Amino acid sequence: MPATSPSEPAADALALLQLSGLVQATFARVADKHELTPVQGRMLCVLAQKPYGMAELARVFGVGKANLTGLIDRAESRGLVSRSLVAGDRRAIQVLLTDDGRRTATAFHREVTAELAAYLDPLPPAERLAFRAAAATVAGAAGHCAAWDPRRVDAGC
Repeated sequence: MPATSPSEPAADALALLQLSGLVQATFARVADKHELTPVQGRMLCVLAQKPYGMAELARVFGVGKANLTGLIDRAESRGLVSRSLVAGDRRAIQVLLTDDGRRTATAFHREVTAELAAYLDPLPPAERLAFRAAAATVAGAAGHCAAWDPRRVDAGC
């Protein structure tokens, strides 16, 4: 196996930083157009999958329940989410999208998805497939995929 040159790790890190910056800037710009913060946009996309309990939602976001409360409070005051008691557990609260929250989540998700996907337009189909496979491998190896894919919180990578 050939030795890795000293410049390869730096080039790999730079490539990841470039992609991260591109994704974050796109997410922030689209969120701003919808009068959301990037975190609110992500939360709406997560809640569009299903209602979540506070503890489960805190795990998805990698924050404590106390930190999540402020985010939920702000979204609730805008009419995007509501809280309800969980049947069979008087202490548990779940967070769900309101009709306005669902419309906002759908519009935000559609727009951010289209913009991010358009960045891959210069790649031929085989390279797009390879890109997705490489991204999944890198995220999975870092244990990060569950934090961005709410469908896989308990399934792992």
